[in-house]
Order: sequence, then structure tokens, then C-alpha cells
Amino acid sequence: MNEKTNTWKNPLIAIVVLALVGMAGYFYTARDRATDDLLTGVSAMEGNAIDGDLLKTLGKLKKLKLDESIFGNESWLSLHDFGRTLTPEPKGRANPFAPLISPLGPKK
Repeated sequence: MNEKTNTWKNPLIAIVVLALVGMAGYFYTARDRATDDLLTGVSAMEGNAIDGDLLKTLGKLKKLKLDESIFGNESWLSLHDFGRTLTPEPKGRANPFAPLISPLGPKK
């Protein structure tokens, strides 16, 4: 009885290993295909729809007329600028990620 189980056990193990390798290969290539879809971006049909919407919005903006009398309005003139003037700061290192060099020299 022991010889019969050994004759079936070896091919069974080989089949299971091949199945696992096949599944791993399938999932690995499926992952690459999903990534490729993300890299291709928007399809041509979707791109045309987006472009059309953008062009419509730009057309509406060109037709927009701004009443410049608002800048002479008393309310506009009463606004105050609370901004602060930024003082120039000294530059840092050229490469902030470069290792720091000790004045004593490199470690030994």
C-alpha cells in the first residue's frame, strides 16, 4: 500500500506546484495589464469629450465682460492690504540630501 501512495504522491505534488506557478504567472501578468491601463490615460473618445467641455468653458470665458467701474467704487477703495513684506532668507545647501561632512573629517 505504501508504494501505491508514493506513485500517486509525486505526480500530485508536481501538478500542484505547476498549478501554483501558473496562477502566480497569471496574476503577475494581470497586474501588469492593469498598470498599463492606468498609464495609457484617457481614451480617445473620453479625451474628445473633455476637450469639448474645455473649449466650451473657454468660449464662455471669452464672452465674459467685466464691469471696470467696480474698481472706482467706494467699497473697493476702502479695502486695505494686510499682506506682509517677506524678507529675503539666506539660501541653504545646494543639495539638502547630501550627507553632512564633519569638520573633523570622515569617520574611520
